[in-house]
Amino acid sequence: MKIVADAEIAYVTEYFYAYGELILKPGRHISNDDVKDADILLVRSITPVDQTLLANSSITFVGSVTAGTDHLDVAWLNQHNIHWRAATGFNAQPVADYVVGVIAALQKKGLLLGSSKKAAVIGVGNIGRLVVERLKSLHFEVIYVDPIRAQAEKNFISIPFEYVADVDLVSLHVPLSRDGDYPTYQFINKQFLEKQKAGCVLLNASRGDVIHPEDLKQYGKHCHWCFDVWPNEPTIDPAILEAALIATPHIAGYSAQSKIRGIEMIYQAACEMGIIKPQAVNILPRPQPHLLINHHQLNWQDLVFGVFDPLRITVNMKETLLRANNSAIKFDELRRGFHDRRELSVEAFSLAMKRLECENTDYLP
Repeated sequence: MKIVADAEIAYVTEYFYAYGELILKPGRHISNDDVKDADILLVRSITPVDQTLLANSSITFVGSVTAGTDHLDVAWLNQHNIHWRAATGFNAQPVADYVVGVIAALQKKGLLLGSSKKAAVIGVGNIGRLVVERLKSLHFEVIYVDPIRAQAEKNFISIPFEYVADVDLVSLHVPLSRDGDYPTYQFINKQFLEKQKAGCVLLNASRGDVIHPEDLKQYGKHCHWCFDVWPNEPTIDPAILEAALIATPHIAGYSAQSKIRGIEMIYQAACEMGIIKPQAVNILPRPQPHLLINHHQLNWQDLVFGVFDPLRITVNMKETLLRANNSAIKFDELRRGFHDRRELSVEAFSLAMKRLECENTDYLP
């Protein structure tokens, strides 16, 4: 058996090396020649998997260590009887932690303070649900925007996308889609941006191309931009990067735990589909959630920064990319070099929220 995999998929060797020849390549450079005689293809979101890549190949299974599937031509895969699976929901925990970290950073800057904060969560699936829980813990009033889920669940109340206005935070957690009743490609455009009030925070941890870049620059200047994903990624518009209040290199879903969770989900799918037979996999030591220590005189924001500090990452990303000759390569290097972040444990998050409850006044920098 021959397996071709993105070299940056963590633990891919531990899970798949025993099944035959394992070829590791940069995800942006996997070609038809690489897979024509392969049986399994393992990718991330940076590898488009379609007819161009797989035509006349012997691939029988495609596993994507991603929550979304916009880079997979699912219709073509199904038509050609190629099994596939994405790791849906594997990164929900770290993305929710990321949102909390961004809010902590913004409060350090004097934003999103007060007792009447209102947020719109657009996309309330595996990730959005957990984000909603976090926002409510931080005393946000939350409105939901997910028409697809509303169609499937009669008790789920979703407001129309075009009604989103007068909120303090817009948090995007949608898949990228160009077709269907609710396409999300560049749906954050002039019409949406003009309706948002001055000082609204636009947080995107979904896909960069859900935002119309030219409309953002022309009609979104009154908003605060907090982006983990970027239009035309990895080639980042320097004007957007420079104006962003929070800038991170597509790492919201990265954590030591999620990296294992993602490849394990793909491995289990391949076993369930009969592509491979289960074998014992040992990864020692398995990373544990982050337990916050030395917290007695810290506020809740500093407790969260003990796990993840987006302000520090923002400074580094801007300094690196804005002076780089090839910012796309540097972007991938930043993303690849981000590791060892652990998720907030239940105990740690509860501790931070208890500290929030104990604070008699809003946090002031």
